[in-house]
Amino acid sequence: MLFDILALISVLIVILLLGRMVNIFPSLMACTLRWKESVNLEASVKHSLDRDLFAVAMILPFCLTVERFGLYAPRFMDSFGAGLHLTAIIGIFLIYILIRTLVSKMIRPHKMQPKTYRTGVRSSFTFFIILTIILLAMGGVMSFLDVEESMIRSAMLCVSALIYALFILRKLQIFASGCSFFTAFLYLCALEILPTGVLVASAIIF
Repeated sequence: MLFDILALISVLIVILLLGRMVNIFPSLMACTLRWKESVNLEASVKHSLDRDLFAVAMILPFCLTVERFGLYAPRFMDSFGAGLHLTAIIGIFLIYILIRTLVSKMIRPHKMQPKTYRTGVRSSFTFFIILTIILLAMGGVMSFLDVEESMIRSAMLCVSALIYALFILRKLQIFASGCSFFTAFLYLCALEILPTGVLVASAIIF
């Protein structure tokens, strides 16, 4: 019941923001091809605001997709009911976002230009939108074709890993444009690899 209600809310929100999405979609795709496109996107106040707003709107559809296809299913949640399981996934993802935000504020570099750092940090919004759209499309098409759920889950996890790897590369390139490669890598470890590693480990170990 909760899943259906949240799914309906997600559809309504996406419909309301569809016009903004159409406007920024070419810029989002360009960011996957060249890291400098993220700088151009951030330089446009309207496009960056629309991107940020749509990223927030994608949180609920993403969590629903994760729940529907079991992309995050640690053993400690096996005893949870359907509603509690979905609530836990949303809560864990929000905590993950909060931790990333706090870390980005705490280790803000002094030698790197604030604009470059901000562009790198906010590039996660771009790739999160792309990932969510692809996962939603995959789930819809593969379910319609009656593909086994285990295969859908495996395909989604592989695509997620590939998009995340591309995001890491682009973010590293953005940071490296404002500091040394080694320093950029250290920032990347603190901002991305560590918190995401903890999230993935929680699904495997617990």
